[in-house]
Amino acid sequence: MRKEYSKKSLPNLFKFENNTSLRLNFGLILFAFFSFQMNANSINTKETIESYVTMQEQEVTGIVRDNTGAPLPGATILVKGTNTGVQTDFDGKFSLMLPEGKNIIVISFISFKNKEVDVSKTKNIDVQLEEAAARLDDVVIIGSRGKPRTSFDSPVPVDNIQTSELKQTGKGVLDQQLMAKVPSYNSTEQPVSDAAAHFSPAGLRGLFPSRTLVLVNGKRKNLSALVYSYVTPGRGEVGVDMKAIPSAALERVEILRDGAAAQYGSDAVAGVINLVLKENSDPFINTGYSVTTEGDGEQYQIETGFGVKIADKGFANFTFGYFDQKQTQRAGQVTSVEDEAGYWGVTDDTDFTTSDLQSFLQRNPAAGFQVGSPDITITNFAYNTGYTLDEETNTEIYSFGTLANRTGSSAQFARVPYWVPGFEQIYPGTDYFRAEMAPRINDYTLALGLRTTFNKWDFDLSSTMGQNRIDYYIENSFNQSFGASSPSDFYNGAHQFSHVVNNLDIVRTFEDTGLNSLTLAFGAEHRTERFVTEAGEFASYGDGTPDDPTDRTGSESFGGFSPENASNDYRSNLGLYTDVTADITEDFLLGGAVRYENYSDFGSNVSWKANTRYKTLDDKLAIRGSISTGFRAPALHQIYYTATTTTLTENGIQQNGILNNANPALRALGIPKLDAETSFNLGAGLTYRFSRKIGITMDVYQIDVDDRIVLSGQVTPTGDPTSPIDQTLSSVNVGAAGFFLNAINTRTQGIDIVFSYDNIELGNGFLSGSLAANFNKTEVRSTQFPKFIEDNNLGDALFSREDVSRVESWRPRSKIIGSINYSLDKFSTHLSMMHYGKVTYRHPSNPADDATYGGKLLTDLSFSYDFTEKITVTAGANNLFNVYPDTFADAYSSNGGVPNDRNLDFVGRFKYPWQTTQFGIDGTRLFTNIAFKF
Repeated sequence: MRKEYSKKSLPNLFKFENNTSLRLNFGLILFAFFSFQMNANSINTKETIESYVTMQEQEVTGIVRDNTGAPLPGATILVKGTNTGVQTDFDGKFSLMLPEGKNIIVISFISFKNKEVDVSKTKNIDVQLEEAAARLDDVVIIGSRGKPRTSFDSPVPVDNIQTSELKQTGKGVLDQQLMAKVPSYNSTEQPVSDAAAHFSPAGLRGLFPSRTLVLVNGKRKNLSALVYSYVTPGRGEVGVDMKAIPSAALERVEILRDGAAAQYGSDAVAGVINLVLKENSDPFINTGYSVTTEGDGEQYQIETGFGVKIADKGFANFTFGYFDQKQTQRAGQVTSVEDEAGYWGVTDDTDFTTSDLQSFLQRNPAAGFQVGSPDITITNFAYNTGYTLDEETNTEIYSFGTLANRTGSSAQFARVPYWVPGFEQIYPGTDYFRAEMAPRINDYTLALGLRTTFNKWDFDLSSTMGQNRIDYYIENSFNQSFGASSPSDFYNGAHQFSHVVNNLDIVRTFEDTGLNSLTLAFGAEHRTERFVTEAGEFASYGDGTPDDPTDRTGSESFGGFSPENASNDYRSNLGLYTDVTADITEDFLLGGAVRYENYSDFGSNVSWKANTRYKTLDDKLAIRGSISTGFRAPALHQIYYTATTTTLTENGIQQNGILNNANPALRALGIPKLDAETSFNLGAGLTYRFSRKIGITMDVYQIDVDDRIVLSGQVTPTGDPTSPIDQTLSSVNVGAAGFFLNAINTRTQGIDIVFSYDNIELGNGFLSGSLAANFNKTEVRSTQFPKFIEDNNLGDALFSREDVSRVESWRPRSKIIGSINYSLDKFSTHLSMMHYGKVTYRHPSNPADDATYGGKLLTDLSFSYDFTEKITVTAGANNLFNVYPDTFADAYSSNGGVPNDRNLDFVGRFKYPWQTTQFGIDGTRLFTNIAFKF
């Protein structure tokens, strides 16, 4: 018996076993489609088929059945290692001619496990496929060093997000992909915020970036070198550069939503994110293109990678990525000539008259402002490899690493002649100049380790190095004190953070203790950290006319680091832990952990954790809870960071200095050295499995953080030259100064809800998705200021109503994400709806300028089609209905559409709130992707 291939079934001859994607723009989609049709028509000739058939040496026939025994039509049978294959007919039957020397066939069908069959001894087979496990049964590593557990069996809440889910978002970088998938994760791009515009501060469960620990393959990822010093969410915080990891290199992302400092060390107050790298992948190329409906913000992306086996004892996987993003423009317009003149003090008697101003604004309604996403170009690389040295002892040597280089530019405040006169000397014939923050960012992680088993104990010894470096460049700027000799581009210096982490982890699970199982783990971690500040060129910070006290010094928008700012600071710490998990029975679990940490710069800490879980109702219902203490060591950045920036304050535009906490001048103000934050976490929840494919988890939590470190507001002169305040500000040559201190105690309460469904049959296709929500509330319970601050009534200056609202209400208190995925043969569609709750801004001193920006619903929609098993095309839209945050005009409608404090909207230059951005201001973004498999 010999089966002829029709034109319809011919593409099955060219099945590809890999699962990746190449993304191109929409025009290339059409080109690929028509090219494929033409090629198919030219290939599918009688001569070609007959030539192909004559190459067959053996025939195999059979029937394929589903897990109930019923015949399975449309199943794919592929000769392993070739592109030769067929599909079963309506009765589940097939016949296939095998090339010479080939005896292994692979049978596959959606929602069933692939099955390999050796047909060397029989040429007629009857095969029954096993239904694939639902995604709800995927196990996670994070949160327990004992037996593998699913998110429904875990004693603490854990998210398990596959790479395919990240790609469905249509976003190009990891932090924005997680933003679109995880309700408790927030990472909003911040326009006009110095270097923070290139990082997007991210946090979990209503807490800011410093309180989330990030791991790669279970090993600590280095922090970025950036301190978020601008007046946006996350001010004063330090986090991990989440744009440095290519998402295409990941197998999955595990998010532990529970305090875990006793298990993993400092920073794990709100939770832990574990980025799990792929161990093996077939060769792939992904490319994509997107653009906003305003015609700006173009994004181009290409990712490629492959995996190889090493002598059947090892693996190596490599991923390369390139991402390029162009700026967007969403600036507002100056509200009126009168408003602008009143703000700047322009009159008919000033050098720049009201007539000049009117003419200027007619030419430049936005006064030269650029507000929107920055230019970003990211090139990154990741690898993951392992090799088994001895199978008997499970001895494996492993290594993994990531490398990222990022450049770009983000607009700063445009300088106009009635703000910074004299720039015409280097920018002749221009109305204004707009400086660009153009950092060069490099980030790498490198790990090397050895695993082995001895006497049933599992040992893992590893060393991890990581570094993040930011070289600050200001382009298109001006140093007024240099006049006509001022450069336009400046090198402003660099920040660099690096660490070396050595870990020894020892684990054993006992099965013969009278319990169902008992897992004992203990280990040690030694970590060294270094934070470096390098000075910039003289023109970036220097005074070209030191005899003239009236001119401005340093490069506009961001002054360079002077030699006095330069530092090279180091510390080390040693951590010891023990972790016990007892499965008392199959249903009842108890666990606990204790960790001791000793830091060379501030001392020691002991943290502990206990958790439990009980399953009932035939394992459908699980009740769980945890209680723990934690801590967060002050980052080296927060101790030693110093800088001068230009920002908007209640008192207008100021050159503000940030003094490092080790500065003796702060001791004169009574500011003590930084100490560790401490935390107390409570969590309780339940999980319920309606079936293998449908389940829900609900978890409530409370996180108390004491001695929380903040970056203070600006302390301004008193006018008394004998005052320590005035003397300190004068000594550092700034009009106002801020600093880090342990100032507040906060309480965060919330609830996480995740309803998941997977592989649900609907018609002829399959449905999957989730409905997830996070509701949280953070309150500043109390403040604690040194006696000097209290005696001089500086408490409001250090931590004002605005600073309180930044902690309590500048991030949405609710975020709900619903997603639906439907697949039907070669077609699939993805629908996601995200509701961001309202945010509230409080003015530093005037409640009349408080504002609330309402909640918004965003919709993402995409469609995918498998033209062949090698080519998948996706087209879609993020923010389909072009939703924007409320404008200043909306928020202050009762006041004529403008705030009383025009620093808030900068006299109309900002149309949308820049302090409390919920989800960005780009509007609708259309995207297309093509996935190529090899």
